[in-house]
Amino acid sequence: MIVDFEDACWTTGSAEWDRSLVELLVLLVKNEQHAILADSNALLLWCARCLPTHVEYFKIRLAAAQCRANSLTVYVSVGGAAAAVGAPPWILTANAAQDIVSAPLRLFLENNKSDQMFVEATIPAFAKWRDSSWVTAVMGGGTAMQGDMKLAANDDVARWRTFFLFDSDRLHPDELNPGWAPPGGDRCQGHQFESLCAGLPANRWHRLSRRSIENYLPQAVLVPLNQQLAITLSSPSVGNMVKHFNFKEGLAGDGVSPPRATHAVRASRSKGFWLALTAAEVATLQNGFGSNVSNEFSNIPANYSWSHDVVSEAASLSDALQDAL
Repeated sequence: MIVDFEDACWTTGSAEWDRSLVELLVLLVKNEQHAILADSNALLLWCARCLPTHVEYFKIRLAAAQCRANSLTVYVSVGGAAAAVGAPPWILTANAAQDIVSAPLRLFLENNKSDQMFVEATIPAFAKWRDSSWVTAVMGGGTAMQGDMKLAANDDVARWRTFFLFDSDRLHPDELNPGWAPPGGDRCQGHQFESLCAGLPANRWHRLSRRSIENYLPQAVLVPLNQQLAITLSSPSVGNMVKHFNFKEGLAGDGVSPPRATHAVRASRSKGFWLALTAAEVATLQNGFGSNVSNEFSNIPANYSWSHDVVSEAASLSDALQDAL
């Protein structure tokens, strides 16, 4: 985030205003992720008078400021608003700017254990952001996340400083096409989330392209759980449909094999792909890796080389977070 001070900030002669500036600048010392823009001479002269211990610090901080093209911007102005209203950039008083600067970003996850491990594995800087309290990972959890999305959409600040990451819950690649909706008799939580996110800026919500977070687990950590299943899923006959396989419960969980009358609509969503495989492959895929398969995220090597599509998805989330940090 960019914090841009108007020139008049440094020459008001108001003790009250100067106190609010001191408080804001001390917060900016703590929150070093923000880029500070100001007239260097004016700020440093003011610092010499009101914050003398930080003159050298802000001389370096101003020189080192690097602004991302799509960064959120807060303009600090003597005549600024007392609270952020509408879309940024926001023109605020120093006191109002403190509320924005001091609050960490929030990243809502469906599961704050496995999902957070995935984010940390694919965005190396995330652990630093979290440990520095620049970003807070929040457990969203299914239905509860729907309420969080509604609240964020109706708050002028939260809608720009809150992020959501969720599974696609798609059972076939065609379900990722624009305009797709789940057939009657079945549901798709990822689709429900997308509909709710219509009130949020586009890059504040990130729908994974794969069915679930477990579909990102590398083969190397799956082999010890079930070698034959892991090998079959990585075979050419399965191909990209591995991204839409039910990792926890297998084909049985979707009512594909063995068939279940209560799951007929869900089974149809894979368009017959799984049953077109060999009988041996269907038998292997009938059961998944179990309900605790997401625990394998803790076994992914630190230097693991992710595929291009995963790197691209992670970069999209990382860029959006950095623009708002």
